Amino acid sequence: METPLPGSRRLRALVLNANGYTFDTRTGRSYSVNPPGQVALLIMQDGKSRMAMIDALVELCQQPRAVVEVGVDDFLDQLTRCVS
Repeated sequence: METPLPGSRRLRALVLNANGYTFDTRTGRSYSVNPPGQVALLIMQDGKSRMAMIDALVELCQQPRAVVEVGVDDFLDQLTRCVS
């Protein structure tokens, strides 16, 4: 299942610091993102695909691909709801 990525304009409105604090400059809302979520968000902001996120997180977290795919899809669903 290919979960659609949020639009690039919305992603550029998110400012992420090294501690996972994420601020949405369009709405003023703030979020906390865990380390794998930070990697995923930075990859998306760089214009890369869902598969690029999965590849990076499989290597970084040393978890089975299926586990990472579920986590990425859950993160994308949650992110889409938050930035809509």
